[in-house]
Amino acid sequence: MSEVIALAGWPPEVLAYAYAMYSRSALSIRESMLKITDEKATGFLDTFYFKYGHKSIADNAHIPLAVENVSEITAFELEDEQLWDGQERSTRYQKFNKPGAYLIPEIIKNTPQERKYCVIADFLLDKYGDYSSFCFEYLAKKYSKPPEMKNDDYERTLKARAFDVARYWLFNGILTSVGQITSARTLEDQICRLMATEYLETVYVANQMKEACLSKPFCPDGKDEPPVAPTLVKHVSPNGYATRIRELMKKVMRDDLRNFMYPDAYNNYTRHVRLAHPFRSIQHEIVAGLVYETTNLTLRNIQSFINKMEIENMNWVISQVLDLREKHDTLPRAFAAGYGIQFDICMDIGGRRDLHRHRNCIQIHQKFTVDRGFDVPELVKEAGKSEDFSKNMEHVALRVNQLKHAIGNNADYLIPFAFRTGTLYKMDYRQAEYMTVLRSTPQGHFSYREVAVEMDKQLRELIPVLERHSRITPFENEDIFKR
Repeated sequence: MSEVIALAGWPPEVLAYAYAMYSRSALSIRESMLKITDEKATGFLDTFYFKYGHKSIADNAHIPLAVENVSEITAFELEDEQLWDGQERSTRYQKFNKPGAYLIPEIIKNTPQERKYCVIADFLLDKYGDYSSFCFEYLAKKYSKPPEMKNDDYERTLKARAFDVARYWLFNGILTSVGQITSARTLEDQICRLMATEYLETVYVANQMKEACLSKPFCPDGKDEPPVAPTLVKHVSPNGYATRIRELMKKVMRDDLRNFMYPDAYNNYTRHVRLAHPFRSIQHEIVAGLVYETTNLTLRNIQSFINKMEIENMNWVISQVLDLREKHDTLPRAFAAGYGIQFDICMDIGGRRDLHRHRNCIQIHQKFTVDRGFDVPELVKEAGKSEDFSKNMEHVALRVNQLKHAIGNNADYLIPFAFRTGTLYKMDYRQAEYMTVLRSTPQGHFSYREVAVEMDKQLRELIPVLERHSRITPFENEDIFKR
């Protein structure tokens, strides 16, 4: 007779060992659990996980971690895993008028650059406060409280709408926290990837994550639990393959592909949502993905010169990437080729943070920059604040670029959420339909709602039979009090 048994009270690595042994014996789960010990788990995992490479064993160990007081850049990197479950602290509910609201990179502390950095950061937080108050007051004058609505609900809803605009002044360096639960295999890949990033803060956090897995965990009073993953993450190290690809593609773009590019390739930096045209071959798509991640070119511009290249040129670039690969290296996301629906979306950083939650998509991200311009919310235009908004955003962009010469990519922490950046989303139709329906609802932020509506429009143009089956919420159905 069938039976379902819930398990509790065993450390993650012991459970991973138990399930691995369970699959290799005729014992019941109760019998298996009674036979195991922590010491046996360590020896088994050392042999089968590391020596024999049975990576699926680590899928049975789920590790909860809380990563606190990290920048939005590091939070974005933490969450950039397809097989990831977690929650990030919402900026909407935080107060940024207190000391320590943003990251100051260790490398600039107690240097002449720290003051310049903090002046920009404090200016942005002042503007955030100013626009929060201004937008709320403007909305309160424009929209009277419905008779059936409670005062608290009215105020909370308008504050949420005001935040949607004010958040454009928040920036990559503000501090947040992330709680996650991942399998040990995903955690290992995540830490290795984070260790190889170009941001020192993120590398430091990756090392902290490893140490947290090897050390005593935080437990309820009276409990003394062993480390959560002392064996499964002990060998994690920076993903050297990612670093080698990054350096290779910089060289390839500089020395080999520049002849295929045209002079005005970098001139198209408007906000856009573009359904990609078909590629000539899988090779062309792979190389386009590698170039997209390396540059801030639009996919349309990349396709314009990539599609002119011969297969031999494509194969050479791909071979260069594959030659750098070692035995256990995973192929980069650019090799996730063959998806029928691909959207190149250039939008504000804040909106991209929201769409980043759609991890079932393949996402290839471009670097942070102020060179692609910024979005001006319609409410700002309507309220007559466009000149103030644009003048001050341009001032910040100038200061960030000036500071970048002195502190490199640490200046990226000062880029406000208003500025644009690109992500290539690859998906099937089922995921595209889910994404457009969910992200077009009135409760959402207007930025990604615009993207979702445009995605739906282009999908219906591609497949006309879908016209009458569209389930998106159009903007004409807007209700200011539904948030």
